[in-house]
Amino acid sequence: MSLTLKEPDVEQLLRYGLLPENLPPAINSGQLWDTFLPEQGSYLITQKARGSHSPFSASKRGGQRRLFGLPHPSFVHDAATFMEKNWAEIVPVLDQATGSLSKPKFAVAGPRAVRITPHSELPKARLRAFSRFRFCAVTDVSRCYPSIYTHSIPWAINGRAKAKADQKHTSGDVFGNRLDFIMRQAQDGQTIGIAVGPDVSRLTGEIILSAVDGVFLSKYGKQKPTYLRHVDDYWIGGDSVEECELHLQNLRASLRSFELDLNDLKTKIIPTNKTLGESWPVEFERELKLSLTHNWRGSNYDAVSTLSKIVDKATSESDDGMIRHAIRKIDENNLWDEEWEVLEHFLAQCAVQFPHSFDYVARVIAWRIRIDSPVDLNLWQHVAVNAVGQAASLGRDAEALWGLWLLSELKLFVSKTLSDTLIKNCSPLVLSYLAHMFSRGRTRDKTLGALLWSRVEGNPYSGTGWPLSLELVHLGIGGFDFAPFEGTERGLTLLHKDGLSIVDWSALPKVFFDDDGDPIAKPRRAIEDFTSDYDADDEDDDDGFSAEIDW
Repeated sequence: MSLTLKEPDVEQLLRYGLLPENLPPAINSGQLWDTFLPEQGSYLITQKARGSHSPFSASKRGGQRRLFGLPHPSFVHDAATFMEKNWAEIVPVLDQATGSLSKPKFAVAGPRAVRITPHSELPKARLRAFSRFRFCAVTDVSRCYPSIYTHSIPWAINGRAKAKADQKHTSGDVFGNRLDFIMRQAQDGQTIGIAVGPDVSRLTGEIILSAVDGVFLSKYGKQKPTYLRHVDDYWIGGDSVEECELHLQNLRASLRSFELDLNDLKTKIIPTNKTLGESWPVEFERELKLSLTHNWRGSNYDAVSTLSKIVDKATSESDDGMIRHAIRKIDENNLWDEEWEVLEHFLAQCAVQFPHSFDYVARVIAWRIRIDSPVDLNLWQHVAVNAVGQAASLGRDAEALWGLWLLSELKLFVSKTLSDTLIKNCSPLVLSYLAHMFSRGRTRDKTLGALLWSRVEGNPYSGTGWPLSLELVHLGIGGFDFAPFEGTERGLTLLHKDGLSIVDWSALPKVFFDDDGDPIAKPRRAIEDFTSDYDADDEDDDDGFSAEIDW
C-alpha cells in the first residue's frame, strides 16, 4: 500500500492524477513534472490563456460509454496549486458531508494521486449504515461532472452571497473564484461542466457535493437522516416510503441550490436488503476454483461448462462486468496454467464479444509473453488486429489504445488501412501512441506523420489535439506551421518547448514492480490490484437494483 498524505500535493496530482484511469502502462504523465518544478507555488493561467479538453471515450459496464476529458496539463497544475495552497480552508467544507465515502486520501505514489473508498467496501458500509431501516432511497446526480456550474465552486467554498458580490478571480477574500476561473479557462471559458478524469476534478466535485450535503442536513433538526454518498451516488435510510420521499425532496432542493439535480431514471425507493449487493461474485470465484484446479477434479465442475455459464449470465443480463470479474478472479487465484488451452480461447472470446474486458485480456496476454509462458501468436494477431479495427471504426478510444499496445507487445505492425481508420475516428491520445509506433517503424504507411498532423485542430499547444501535438514535437515529426500561434501564453507552450512526452514506450506492465517500485522478474499475476475508481467489476450499478417502488 502506498503511504498517504494529509494534504494534496501538486507533483503527485500531475504525475498520477492527470490522465484518465486504466490506460496502458506506456501512457503516463510522470515526465511532465520536470517542466512544472520551477513553477512550483505559482499560477500559470492568465485571462489570455485558454484551452480545450481533449476527449477520450472509454467503455462502461452494460455497453455504455464514459467520455473523459484531458485538460492541458497547465490548467491541472494550477488547479492542483489551488488545492495545495487552500486545503486548510477547504477541509471544513468537506467535513459537512458526514455520510461521504468519497473524502479524499492523497497517495505518495500511484496508481492515483487521490484515492477514495473502493467499491468493494460499499456493501459493508451500506449494511452498517442502514441495517436499522426498512427502506432505502437510492439515487445519483444527473450527469454530475458535465452539469457542474463552475460558478458554484466559490458558492461551495466561500458562500453564494459573498461569491456573487465579488467575482474577481484574483480575490483574496473569495478565493474559490480562482478555481472557478481555472476550470473555465481550461474549456474555452465555458461555465457548464468540468472534465471527467483528472483528480483535481474529483476534488472539485467532492467540494461541491459536500456543500450540497451540508444544505441537505441543515433542512432537519437534531434528528439528521442517515445517508451515504460515494462520489455522486446517494443512499438514504428511512422507516417508511413516505420518509424516503421526504428525503429525496430535500436532497433535490439541496442539489438545485447548486444548479444540479437528481437523476430520475436512477431514483428508487427499495427494501434495504436490496442495497447489500449480489451473490454472483462469490459463486463465480468458487466455481472457477472448482473447475480450474486439478485438486478438485472429483467435483462435478469442468472448465468449459463453468466458463460458458459465466458468459451466458453476462450475456443474458447485459453485464460485461461479470466477465471482467471472472478474469480477475482467475488471475488472483493463479488459475491460468492448468487449463490454459481452454482459458486462452475463453479470453479470445471475451475480447471479441465483450469489449469492456479487452484491457484485462491484453494484460494477461502481455504478461504471459513477458514471463515466457506459451500463447498462440497466430490467434492473438487475429484477435488484436480485428479488435483495433472494430474499435477504431466505432471511435472506441480505450479499446483501440489497449489494442495498439497489445500489437506492440506482440511486435506486430499496423497496416495502412488500420492507421487510416484510427486517424479518421479516434481521439488524440490514441493517435499519440500511434505516432510512437510510426516513429519506431511499426506502421506500414510511410506518410503517416503528415496525416497525424492533420488531426491537430485549433491551437496545437492547448486545443483538443494537444496530446498528439506534444508527441509529434517530442518525436521530431515535422509538418505543422506554428507561426500563427506564436502569441500563445507562455504557460501553455512550456511542455512543447521542453520536448516532453506522455508516452513511455519501454514502460513495463505495473505488475512487474512491487509496492516499493523494485522490479519483479516473473510476477505471479497479470492484473494489478487497482485499475479504476470509476468502474468496479463486482459492484452493481444503482440502476441494477430491483426496485419495488419507483419514485
